[in-house]
Formats: sequence, structure tokens, C-alpha cells
Amino acid sequence: MTRTSSAFLLRRAYEHATASAAAVALTALILMTVNAHAGNRPLTPSVTIQVPSVEIEVLDADTAHVASIATDSVNG
Repeated sequence: MTRTSSAFLLRRAYEHATASAAAVALTALILMTVNAHAGNRPLTPSVTIQVPSVEIEVLDADTAHVASIATDSVNG
């Protein structure tokens, strides 16, 4: 083994060790921030339905004809 290839292998081993240490540190940091007791809380199911308010406007005879044409073209 020449000096160049041994230096390359040493550098690669250092990179692998550094990456492994960083992965372990990141995993430990994530595990510390996770709330482990979240699964023990009782869940109460709830559903919220939001319905928009609708205002009905009374139209006169001329406007009612235009509104019905517009409604027909929208509904097909």
C-alpha cells in the first residue's frame, strides 16, 4: 500500500466516523425533543362542521329573469 492510498483510506475512515457520530448525535437530539407521553393521553373525538351563511335576496321581475339565465348557464 502506498502512502497516497493509505492517506485516502485514512481520510475515508475519518469521514465515515464523523458522519456516524453526527447521525448518532442527531438521533439523540430528536429523541430528547419528542414527547414520549403523547400516546398516553386519552383522545376525545370531536368534529367541527362550518357552514357558510347564505343570504336570500328578493329580486324584482327584471332581475329574476337575468338571475335564472345565469343560474342555468352555471348549472348546465
